[in-house]
Amino acid sequence: MKWFALFILLPVSFTTVAQQINTDLQIDSLIQKLQENLALKKDIEISEIKGVYKLTPWHFAPNLNYDFINNNYYLTISTGPIISNLLGKRQETRRISAIERRYTNLEYTSEIKLKSTYLQVIQKLTNINLSYDILLNDIEIYKIKAQQHEANEIDTETFLRERSSILNKIKSHNTEVADIQRYLLDIEQLTEYEVNLNLLHYFYPPLEEQQTTYPPLEGAGGGHY
Repeated sequence: MKWFALFILLPVSFTTVAQQINTDLQIDSLIQKLQENLALKKDIEISEIKGVYKLTPWHFAPNLNYDFINNNYYLTISTGPIISNLLGKRQETRRISAIERRYTNLEYTSEIKLKSTYLQVIQKLTNINLSYDILLNDIEIYKIKAQQHEANEIDTETFLRERSSILNKIKSHNTEVADIQRYLLDIEQLTEYEVNLNLLHYFYPPLEEQQTTYPPLEGAGGGHY
């Protein structure tokens, strides 16, 4: 009975996890967050260059000149600042158009990446749901093997192979959960919006229950054989 003590709590924990799996990630809401984020960045970038070139009354202010030959004063208006401002305004318009085109393309490519990542998250969550029952079956088989080993019905080598197999399956499961977390981080990076999906319960042992004492598997360091 010592051999499968670690797994006695597993069906209860995974049942709770299976009930809590949340696939309510709304792709429309995520796309909206992405669009709002890009629109804000675009507006900030445009505001930094927009309105730099403005015609003011000073551009049309006349210059007072004196004609020494005719001995009189006269007024002139310099077109240089006006032409320079108009050229700058044209350049500003071109830069703004380039920024708008760049963000249009960025929004398109970002939406494709977001949708692809979203589908991968949903698929992996579904896979965890499906693998739950398989893992429970494997744990039941392990517990039977543990009982058989305690009763000396199977040899230690056969039992240790079963033990290694179930540990590798738990390891693979936890790796799949970690992969989901990485995909969620990609979504958060794209949208700059925190995805509220708690994955701590998906790990085994559940990370939110790490203070619970789980009996160690014996045999790893010369225990019962």
